[in-house]
Amino acid sequence: MGRSWRWLVVLAVVATLAALPLLVRSLPLGSATDAATLLTRMRASADRPYAGYAESSGSLALPASDVLDDVSTLLGGRTQVRVWWRAADDWRVDTLTPTGENDQYAVDLGTATWDSEDNRMSYGEADVAQVRLPRSRDVVPPELAARLLSGATAHRLTPLPPRLVAGGVAEGLRFRPDDPLGSIERVDVWSDRGSGIPVRVDVYGRGAQVPAMSSTFLDFSTATPDPSATRFVPPPGSRVGRGRRFDLVRAVGRIPDPGLPQKLLGYSRLPTTPGLEGIAQYGRGTTQLAIGVLPERAARSLRQQLSLAVGSTALPEGVALSVGPLALLLTDPAVTGRTMLLAGTLTPEGLSMAAADLRSANN
Repeated sequence: MGRSWRWLVVLAVVATLAALPLLVRSLPLGSATDAATLLTRMRASADRPYAGYAESSGSLALPASDVLDDVSTLLGGRTQVRVWWRAADDWRVDTLTPTGENDQYAVDLGTATWDSEDNRMSYGEADVAQVRLPRSRDVVPPELAARLLSGATAHRLTPLPPRLVAGGVAEGLRFRPDDPLGSIERVDVWSDRGSGIPVRVDVYGRGAQVPAMSSTFLDFSTATPDPSATRFVPPPGSRVGRGRRFDLVRAVGRIPDPGLPQKLLGYSRLPTTPGLEGIAQYGRGTTQLAIGVLPERAARSLRQQLSLAVGSTALPEGVALSVGPLALLLTDPAVTGRTMLLAGTLTPEGLSMAAADLRSANN
């Protein structure tokens, strides 16, 4: 074979490989499944094991702050995780970073975490609180979908065309919340056709053309992980500690309830989370609002950062910031009696109305 022919063969192979993704995308993936049926299958998959590699990306540019730094990274950047899920009390989630990883395991008394950079392991309490700052585990597609679809009803669902996710066919649905004060316009979820396990989630704020948060598996398996994958064995030479970093939610929750109302914006106050009696929760479905008194040290830092953040707004009740579907308001203690933090998925108008209600309750 002459040299020119060899080059023609090489070019033909390259052209074929380059065309493969287009050919795969053009293959028929089947018709869309009824959305209500698909939602039922997703919920029924909650106890099914899986494993994989997932990436989430967010455009929620929260201000840099010592009390919100981890959240800013999680919701405003790219997070890479590997997950092995055998059961709700038997799992492992590794968060990968440019300089190492942070691994969290479910253990008998709660959770165990290993930080590769510090070569340190620590034990924490069971991760069961409904009110807390988000963590890497929360943005894994099955966990994120479960929270966002918890209040979904059939009449608010529409089917989406199937698509390829992590090399497999996934069936989709769109959920449009019906709360006029809620800041989430729609949630698109695709689940693995064979198991019903959610494998991709896109969350859109009102009027947005791109997702405020997206999480998808790039590698996914429904095979049950080996028990050794979720068994926590401290690496040789690692330091052992007990305790945790400063937790804003727990710090707020320990402060006595300043007499927050039983109803706000028409939402009834939800049952109090044990150990977090100082936090009042309101809302339904994807519209959620949490309110509590902020410790003065954290309030000073957060007030400064919110005031400097692009898009922050000065209200009669304090300083507010909306980033995509998330809204924050730090109140002026001269108006509300004590410095309060309001956080949730409200529209800017909803946040102002909530602040005004609190102001009226204080007068």
